Parts: sequence; structure tokens; C-alpha cells
Amino acid sequence: MKSLFAYKELVVFDCETTGLDPINHQIIELACCRFLLDHDHYVLQEQYDRLVKAKDPLPSNIVDLTGITDEMLARNGLDERIVATYFYDNFIANSSNKKLYIAYNAPFDIHFVGQLLRRNGLAFPNNSHFLDVLTIYKDRSSYPHKLVNAIALYKLDGTFINSHRAIDDCLACYEVLKTMAKNCDDLIRYVNLFGYNPKYPPVHRINGVRYKPQPYDSYVKLYEMIF
Repeated sequence: MKSLFAYKELVVFDCETTGLDPINHQIIELACCRFLLDHDHYVLQEQYDRLVKAKDPLPSNIVDLTGITDEMLARNGLDERIVATYFYDNFIANSSNKKLYIAYNAPFDIHFVGQLLRRNGLAFPNNSHFLDVLTIYKDRSSYPHKLVNAIALYKLDGTFINSHRAIDDCLACYEVLKTMAKNCDDLIRYVNLFGYNPKYPPVHRINGVRYKPQPYDSYVKLYEMIF
């Protein structure tokens, strides 16, 4: 992943939630993996994975999707302030390294984590850099575009899974990104560039991120429409 070597630190993160709306729904699990650049490769330095107490009973579809239950959250869930503070202190404010925040379908996770931080008086820095692995995958493969499809395409199944548990999805997302770089290391061109379905323009946009409509079945790379 030489194209990303300007970033000394990669933070891959994923969250499981009670729904799709970051204003009215909440995170019930947050996981992060920190990778530090060591000469010519990134090395995993820290993993963080915590359940978060929910205010309301979980919808049945969320229990079915994630396997997370009300009993699990009551027994092992932390107050969201504890999780937000740890994430901020250890994955945002812990060093002077130039960081890149990475997720699969990054707008979803960024908005949810952003709301989590905001409710607790914290925030991503204004100059944060983000990479959406889903945007890259849409440029490299036809529909469908779920993480499980990327895992299968790059022959990572059997080792990494899209379990809809946050830490599993973090690790799978990073391995997909590594495999993408082996095939074509143009990853740097997707930093702060998010594609979206032209039928559903984003309502809430992230400061510093460029948004471009991205046809599902086009093999013309999104960045070629810009640069």
C-alpha cells in the first residue's frame, strides 16, 4: 500500500447500530484497529472492540443480523461516554501521526461515530482524511457491493468474514484494502472521495470530502471523472 505511505497511521473502524439513521439510532458496538507504518509496511498495533449500552430494546432485525442481544448489552455494554472518550483519546488525539480513517461504506460509520462523539462534546478534527473501501470496490467490480462480496472476490473467505460484528468487519475491510493495493495501488486517489448511487444523493455531507455519483456497473474509475 505504498500510495498511502504519507499516512503514518491507519485507523480502520466499524460500528453496529440499532438502525440506519445516525440522529435517531445509536451505536451498539464499536471496533477499531490501528496500523502503524514500519518501514515499508503497516503493522497492527491495537484492536478495540466494545459493546455499547442501548437506551431501548433492540429491534428483532438487528438481533438477527448481528447476533447482539439486549442481554449481551445489559451484561457487557459500556456507557457510550466511556466508548466515545476512549475512541477519541486513543484513536484521534493520541499522537501527532498523520492519520487516515478507513471504513467500508465509510459515510455510514463516520456519521454514526460523529454523532457519538458530538453527544459527548468531542469530534473528528476538521482536517481529518477518510477512505471509503466501498467506493474503491464499486470501481473494480460490478454489483453486488457488500463487504461479503469483496471478501469472496479477493478469495479471503475462510480466513476473514463479514459477520456483522464490528471487529470481524474491521479486519476483513483492511484485508480487502491490502488485496486491492496488490492489484492496483491507486488508493491515495480515493482519499476524501466518496461515490454515491445517483438515485440517492447524500443529504448530510462530511466537511472536506468530495462526493460524486458512481454508477454501479461502470468500469470507468470514479477519480478519472475528476482528475
